Amino acid sequence: MVAKEDTFRNHKEEVDHVTSRVNRHRKDINEMSVDMRLVLKRLDHLEKKVWEQKDTIEALEGIIENQQMWMARLRSCDCDQGANSS
Repeated sequence: MVAKEDTFRNHKEEVDHVTSRVNRHRKDINEMSVDMRLVLKRLDHLEKKVWEQKDTIEALEGIIENQQMWMARLRSCDCDQGANSS
């Protein structure tokens, strides 16, 4: 009878140990899930910032092209006036 009780106790201890490990792993997985959600949220935020910066860069490129066009026009006007004054 004692042998059966010891075997039962040993099995119960093993089951308790495995249950404890499973619960610890479950907790770790839940924490990782929370961390991953935070990482994904941060990545979404950074992606929006990148698109905003891309839009800003494109707008600045348009302004630069416009300024270059006006500079070329001004240079051609200066050349025309210089030719007319001689």
